[in-house]
Amino acid sequence: MKWWLSVFFLVNGTWVPGHEIPQGGWSPRAYDSKKICLERKKFAEASCKEFRDQIAWYCSKGVPIIEPPPDIDGIEC
Repeated sequence: MKWWLSVFFLVNGTWVPGHEIPQGGWSPRAYDSKKICLERKKFAEASCKEFRDQIAWYCSKGVPIIEPPPDIDGIEC
């Protein structure tokens, strides 16, 4: 079963799923294991300094997360 890395952006006070960002390229990505997904999440969090947004990444098993979780907690980039 695949693990999915999903991203959300805080835009004007609202969490928006990455796949809804007009610039594209932010759709959930599938990985073969939880370990790889978490490694990619850690890399993304460390690499996000080029953005000026609140961003949150989540790994989920089986299906991507397409709606912001109720307990969403992003990082300042």
